[in-house]
Amino acid sequence: MSAPVEQAVFVREFFSSLFENHLLGGLITTHEYYRYTSSLGDDTYLESVSRRLFEDSPDPVDLGHNGSFRIVYLREPDDSRFPFLQRMVRDDSTPRRQLNCFVGHRFLKDIEKSLRFNLVHLLEPHDVHLRWSGYDLSAQDLFENIVSGIRNADLCIFDNLGTLNRPNVYIEIGIAHALGVPMLVCEYTGRKGRIPDTGSVPSDLQGLFRIQYQSYQDLCRQLYFGFPIFLQRHGLR
Repeated sequence: MSAPVEQAVFVREFFSSLFENHLLGGLITTHEYYRYTSSLGDDTYLESVSRRLFEDSPDPVDLGHNGSFRIVYLREPDDSRFPFLQRMVRDDSTPRRQLNCFVGHRFLKDIEKSLRFNLVHLLEPHDVHLRWSGYDLSAQDLFENIVSGIRNADLCIFDNLGTLNRPNVYIEIGIAHALGVPMLVCEYTGRKGRIPDTGSVPSDLQGLFRIQYQSYQDLCRQLYFGFPIFLQRHGLR
């Protein structure tokens, strides 16, 4: 377990980024922003909360008007872990329509188990049900199934990690684009080294909204901070 000071630094930076993104995206007012962040300057309180979050993990901790959060450990493709703050859904929250999300990615074991595990944690609080693409676009029945899955989805998420010379994900992006389904395109821009070869997003698709990331920790933060804004802008919430 990391030292208390390191835990407090992590929690302060995470919440600061979360609330600032929501402020800039119009999800909270300036009054709410300062109310939410007021306690972050109190080192004693912050260290106490941070210690509880890490020691009680994965049990949630009630942070008052900020809601309940818990520390979970998400995964990089090499199966290394990193801490992440997951917001819990309030029991008294108004029921919302479940959203269906089609997810496309390269079917490599390390990518598959890490990305899927991470997305479940990130999107569960938003009542998003994930559906994974098929394994082989060359099979006629699977191709039709993928087209149907994208057409009937409320939104799509695509990750291009490990897609060099493997265009399946880009074909799926093109299908979603043609069908007008809101999508998030995640583009890996980090070191190639230990990561499977990754191609660039084709020039014809450069105009789409992309999340450029260097690690899954980076990707998870960008998705988590920006997802409520994405839903709002596309009229999904």
